[in-house]
Amino acid sequence: MNPTRDLFDDVLEWPLSKVNPWLDRVTLGGPIEGEPFNWDVFAFTIAARAREERSPGWAHVALRIYDALAKQPPLGATEHSFMLSAMNLRAGLISELGEREGDPVLDSEPIVAWIQRLTTMSLEEASRWMALAQEDFRAIPIEKLLVMRRLKNALNTLAHALPKTQVEQKHPELVPWLQFRTRLP
Repeated sequence: MNPTRDLFDDVLEWPLSKVNPWLDRVTLGGPIEGEPFNWDVFAFTIAARAREERSPGWAHVALRIYDALAKQPPLGATEHSFMLSAMNLRAGLISELGEREGDPVLDSEPIVAWIQRLTTMSLEEASRWMALAQEDFRAIPIEKLLVMRRLKNALNTLAHALPKTQVEQKHPELVPWLQFRTRLP
């Protein structure tokens, strides 16, 4: 019998009112009572529940865990993978429930801020690299490809939520990037 596996299953059956205080008592991303705990799968499962139930409360729990994992990614994981999961959850709920400015889950501003952090090259530079890619994709340094791919993933996430937001009006600087995203690798 695996005590952390039993705890994992038990916590997934608890009501939201019991999960949040439990999270306050544990180290997110760390072991539980000295035993490994699969926080990644736990966050994914909670996020799936949030989407299925259309629950900002459960989404807030998943976002809290994703945030902790992004700050100290487990071996073999990256900050970006956890941020992408978190932002996809936000975008999915925004697209279903609509945007609520200032809401910890349903506000698009965290998605916008994330994209702005990922935009480490200009649109002109990205355009030059993509023009070069048409001649020989191997001529683009892998780190540039990675930057552009992460940005494309982020822009796709935002595009999913766009119909329910005012992002294009509040952040017109993102409109050219949103239009260019299909050309990114």
